[in-house]
Order: sequence, then structure tokens, then C-alpha cells
Amino acid sequence: MKIVRVIEVWEKDLDGAFVGYLPVADTLSLPFLFGLFAHEQDRPDPEMKLSYMLDARRIEALQPWVAQQMDAAQFDYILTAHRYPDQPA
Repeated sequence: MKIVRVIEVWEKDLDGAFVGYLPVADTLSLPFLFGLFAHEQDRPDPEMKLSYMLDARRIEALQPWVAQQMDAAQFDYILTAHRYPDQPA
């Protein structure tokens, strides 16, 4: 399985509508991600397959791997992983 990480963009507040996805660079390392979110996990998720809400600190930490500027004052963001089957060579 190939895992592709994206950031979901939502309008602010609980009733905010889905806006779209921001791609995350493939160069983002699993150890870095795990370090950002490990303390929130009930069970270790070292492959980072779950979804995580981003606060301002994490948005800033992830910004170098996202081409579009993220604005925590305007939108809510969720880091998520999509799994795709491996393609035959």
C-alpha cells in the first residue's frame, strides 16, 4: 500500500464546510510526524495512518512540506492519510 498524506481544509467552526485538500510533500518523514503527534495517541501509530487536527504550532511545523500557505485564523486543518494499492511495475 502506498500512503499519500494530505491536509484537509475546512471552514472555521464545527459547522464549517469542507474546502479541499492541500498536498503534502513525499519528503515528510514518518519519525518527524510521529514526534509531532505521539503524545496524543492512545495506541502508537508510527505509520501515521490516522487523521489529526492541526493547531497553530503544528501548522507552522508542517508548512515547509505544503506548497500553499496555511492560515489558522481562516481555516481548520486536518492531516490525513489516504491509502492506495501498489501499482505493478
